[in-house]
Amino acid sequence: MSDAEVVRREGFPFVFSCKRSGNCCAIPGGFVRVTPADVAGIAAHLGMSEAAVRSRFVQPDGVTLKDGLGGRCVFLAEGRLAACSIYPVRPAKCREWPFWPEVLVDARLRELVERTCPGVVSNAQ
Repeated sequence: MSDAEVVRREGFPFVFSCKRSGNCCAIPGGFVRVTPADVAGIAAHLGMSEAAVRSRFVQPDGVTLKDGLGGRCVFLAEGRLAACSIYPVRPAKCREWPFWPEVLVDARLRELVERTCPGVVSNAQ
């Protein structure tokens, strides 16, 4: 990791440098909540109406993204390096990865994050 790519957040026991594995976008049972502002940003980015984005990419509950192939995020583009096809307008939860408050209080979630994301490195290392 070069220092320019490493992200640190106060209180978190790890640093992060995205390796573009796509693992965070393919955690079994995971889901991404979207706000009306997220939907508007995605719609503008894709050149679609908000109604079309909701119909094509948002669950009937209106607040979570639909799953893509194999339970992955519907916006995960595969290739040599995984990529978010809506990266500039990705939902807030995605922008905050892996620095989620619940990671600090849920040991199982923290272990899952550390095990699945090659960009998460313990501060102790």
